[in-house]
Amino acid sequence: MSSPSQLEMAKGGDAAAIADLINQALRPKGITVRGDRHGTCLRLWLTGQTLPPQAQTVSYVRQGIGRLQVKSITELYIYGEQADQPAPGWGVEVELGSPDAEVKPLDLSQSTEVVAEPAPEPAPELETAVEAESWSDPPGTINHAYRLLGLEPEAALKDVEGVYFKLKAQALKQGDRSRVEALKQAFYQLKDHIEHPPAKPEPVSQANIATDAETAALTPVERVQSLLKHQRLSAQVAIQGKQLQISWPAVRVVNPEDAAHQIHALLLSQDLAALGLRDVETLVISSLSRDQAVVWQQVLPLQVRAKAQR
Repeated sequence: MSSPSQLEMAKGGDAAAIADLINQALRPKGITVRGDRHGTCLRLWLTGQTLPPQAQTVSYVRQGIGRLQVKSITELYIYGEQADQPAPGWGVEVELGSPDAEVKPLDLSQSTEVVAEPAPEPAPELETAVEAESWSDPPGTINHAYRLLGLEPEAALKDVEGVYFKLKAQALKQGDRSRVEALKQAFYQLKDHIEHPPAKPEPVSQANIATDAETAALTPVERVQSLLKHQRLSAQVAIQGKQLQISWPAVRVVNPEDAAHQIHALLLSQDLAALGLRDVETLVISSLSRDQAVVWQQVLPLQVRAKAQR
């Protein structure tokens, strides 16, 4: 089974995939791109040896995002940076949800947080903690949050708090507001995760609920929900067009990528036609924040299996 392509991931709202696609065009011009996503908001930082030109750069990025037609992203923040400067030289907000995608300049002179405690001198290991993070864990996942703080998975809350406040103070001292926001998101995600431990889904079984006479009258959505319930995973299920959409609160699942592949394998072991999924071609699995915004998402194909059953 092949993995989703970079283009598919970008259309699904993956910040790293979107940044990589833009990189391919701007790297020859000496500009590198990095990005992150929080809910429906995508932030992109464009860095060059000289400050990237604002008008041309913003226009290019807007056109690229428009071609991708990422419906799950409604706000776009673009920052231009010069490599040897501690803060962005310019920044704009693009409201993708509005008909004319209005562009507004950002006030970069105001910090988003105030540090109550004095900024301590960072320890050598803390200086490299963020740079050493593993990008194999998708942004928005619990593992990614631990990596961002330079901690091992399942670290205690007191360790998370200690490292967070030290790294935040270091980032504020350096004027790196983007890192402050990333650290803040990771800290509150881990705090919620530790204080409200999630339940892990059971390993995939070969259970086939479609043959149970008691489920014959269920709708396709109810059949999938019943199948997931056998795995002790409560999730929201919907069918839109040729997509089967499954989502859950981000704090409920420790490793959403593993859970996504378990669900994918479980569905492929079923008679999709009997489940009422004959025309479904794509599985979209998402982790949601408390306000139902997408913080992690993976797109997996179901088309091959479905065709084999027709």
